[in-house]
Amino acid sequence: MKSTSKGQLLAAVGRDANNQLYPVAWGIVQVEDADNWKWFIERVKYDLNLQNGLGFTLISDKQKGLIKAVEEELPYIEHRMCARHVYGNVKKLHPNKPKFKKLFWAVANSFNEGDYKAALKELKAFDSQIYDDLMARDPRTCTRAFFSTISTCEDGLNNFSESYNSGLKKARSLPLVEMLETMRRQTMVRIEVRKKKLLKYRKKYSEKVAKTIIEEGEQRKWCKKRTPGPNGVSEVEENNVSHTVNMDRRACSCRRWDLTGIPCRHALKVILDKKLNAEDFVADCYLTTLWKQQYSDSITPVEGMKFWKETPGSQIEPPPRPAEKGRKKNPKKRMKSIHESPTKGKKVSRHLKVIHCYRCGMAGHNSLHCKHAGVPNKPRKIYPRKKKQSSQGESMSFDQRDAPGPSQPTQTSNLND
Repeated sequence: MKSTSKGQLLAAVGRDANNQLYPVAWGIVQVEDADNWKWFIERVKYDLNLQNGLGFTLISDKQKGLIKAVEEELPYIEHRMCARHVYGNVKKLHPNKPKFKKLFWAVANSFNEGDYKAALKELKAFDSQIYDDLMARDPRTCTRAFFSTISTCEDGLNNFSESYNSGLKKARSLPLVEMLETMRRQTMVRIEVRKKKLLKYRKKYSEKVAKTIIEEGEQRKWCKKRTPGPNGVSEVEENNVSHTVNMDRRACSCRRWDLTGIPCRHALKVILDKKLNAEDFVADCYLTTLWKQQYSDSITPVEGMKFWKETPGSQIEPPPRPAEKGRKKNPKKRMKSIHESPTKGKKVSRHLKVIHCYRCGMAGHNSLHCKHAGVPNKPRKIYPRKKKQSSQGESMSFDQRDAPGPSQPTQTSNLND
């Protein structure tokens, strides 16, 4: 969801076989409420044939209207909550706890319940009140240890939807029809660019698979020992902790292989010891053939306005636009919270500060709105300003690298020459 000057932009974004974002649907509504979210979910449900949502995963923030609409339309879908939003909500209650950030992400990024419980224990030892506030928001909805392995997706953030919103800066500054047309054309261009790239791609699996195997292969050096077991099961030890790897089920007790569909470091230890190929144990959802199929079709082009058919009836005029109060800083960008932006929170806020008139000294107004007649004007204290070099006229300038030394003559240049 993203605010625009025309209303609220509702968008659904998915992942392709290379873990890149793929725009699915978008729409403009007047207000973000339960009825509009239900209408949007109904349309997405019908177009994608989601039925009751079984086998699919949805990631969102805790917007009440969206949660209610998903419960009604997709009762069996796995609904994950964005970890960044959960962290921001707890951080607002405890702003001066910088260590909480590291402890929270240790909880959210836990792939199994053992790591999850250990991270929660460390968080509770740090601050019991923060622990209680986090547990009140049910961190299991944003923790990888409790994610379903059916969708083969380890995402606990909806940052890819925010990335899609940031790419619509040009579109959101346009009128309604032009905005939707620009968004449509951007999606068509995105699909065409990816399609051309895939024509030259020859590997069996997508780029994410090779990248993940390299990253896990670097961590494989900590797996020191492998003990073979029955029925394709092996025991791999890492940092004095044993993990069970089942090659037939393609599963590991650390749950990385189960959740991502790509062999983890413990599975790679077994695969390389047996001199097998790691790509033979990757999930089919990363196949290049499926990746190409996802970009084989695109949006049908739309003819220009002069080819549109006129509908009978009276013309509907748009309602008058209310006058905007104040000046918006930058409506094209998402307003970051104080915990996301490094520049926020550095200055002292004027919130709840009482102003005083310098003429009469009374509180609640300034000199421009002073209604006390006959009050003499008090001399205002003028602070000297720093002198700035003029860039016009006979100004002189030279580079610091050309500055004269003790034995060099001064060289200057006229800017007007």
